[in-house]
Amino acid sequence: MIIKNVSIFTGKDYIEQGYVVISGENFSSVGAGEPLEKEDKIIDGQGKLLMPGFINAHAHIYSTFARGMILDYFNPSSFTELLEQLWWRLDRKLTLPEIELSAYVAAIESVESGVTSLIDHHSSPSEIRGSLRAIADAVNAVGLRIDSCYEVSDRDGLKAAEDGIAENIDFFAKRNEFRSAHFGLHASFTLGEETLNKVSEVSKGKVPIHVHVAEGPEDEENSLLRYGKRIIHRFQEHGLTTPGSIYAHCIHISNDEAQIIKESDGYIVVNAQSNLNNGVGISYWPDFLKMGVKVGIGNDGFGFNLAKDLRFFLLTPHHEKRDPRVSGVNDLIKTFFRTNAEIATRSFGKELGYIEPGQRADFVLIDYTPPTPIERDNFIGHFFYGVIDNLKVTDVFVSGKQIVSEGEIVTVDKQAIYSEARKLASALWKRL
Repeated sequence: MIIKNVSIFTGKDYIEQGYVVISGENFSSVGAGEPLEKEDKIIDGQGKLLMPGFINAHAHIYSTFARGMILDYFNPSSFTELLEQLWWRLDRKLTLPEIELSAYVAAIESVESGVTSLIDHHSSPSEIRGSLRAIADAVNAVGLRIDSCYEVSDRDGLKAAEDGIAENIDFFAKRNEFRSAHFGLHASFTLGEETLNKVSEVSKGKVPIHVHVAEGPEDEENSLLRYGKRIIHRFQEHGLTTPGSIYAHCIHISNDEAQIIKESDGYIVVNAQSNLNNGVGISYWPDFLKMGVKVGIGNDGFGFNLAKDLRFFLLTPHHEKRDPRVSGVNDLIKTFFRTNAEIATRSFGKELGYIEPGQRADFVLIDYTPPTPIERDNFIGHFFYGVIDNLKVTDVFVSGKQIVSEGEIVTVDKQAIYSEARKLASALWKRL
């Protein structure tokens, strides 16, 4: 298949007018001008922008049915109370049908916003076993890649913690290039020593973890008070700082902890929009970059349009320091386009995240007409200030297979899924 008459952002460089050739699941050729190859299927891109599919490096699919939910009591004065009064009430009521429909909706809204790979972090204490497969089946049916895990925690008792450990191990053993896994942990403040010892024993230092770290100040305070050490030091002592691990948020960590993440070849994933919504603070990621820590971008389940989080990611450091110079559009190359691509490549075991020969053909076509000249040196400025400001994704491909065509999902019946989701959401709210 050839897609011609497109501008191309490869993830590293910009081609004003060019083409891509896809052979099977991979890009086989990328170039400027007109293609020399002859293929059976030629698509005219009509001057659209072709670029890598977006990668969401930290999501919560199970948050889907919280949208529009009105609780009988909700008046949190801290982050822990927010968890107790909203998220922990919701996740305890989830059953497999709601988990599955949540995943369908999350995948549909993600791919409509240009996301082709989701890195998920799941919780459903009343329905743990089989939950990760239900998520993966739904997301794969839509056509996206999914890396999921179950967030092990002590908050629902020993049996739930043991089931969460088993669910992670079982799902990790069955991973492939469309469904992969980390070992999920909720956060240090809900994990006792016994549970961390069990996780360390079964993972044997070979399974990277995916965990919330110092999202609220309570997490670090709890670790220091109960264990006399900071969170990352605690995980390190338990042998859990496995290469490839994802540490979400990291708002209140120390430089020593950031250094451990760097030296253990882990990733800090920032979720700026959610952090502001929860009032927990700002992850000042420019300092992490200066230290050489790899920084990725997620959205923590705050909707599924990742483009909005790119805005908050870049702008929150300006607010934190009252200085617009502390971060700039080129930082997206180092983070969103580089680190997120590395996380996905590492997770799914295939070269992902760039428009290059040999890479899996995960890409999007975006309808963008620039009102000012666009070229190699200023593309990233157009991306930040123009493309994502009014994102118009028209076509999405994963491994060369078309998932969205002219703005419409072609793999599943969206209207039927949303209709069923509304019924399940209403019943869930009544149980809450």
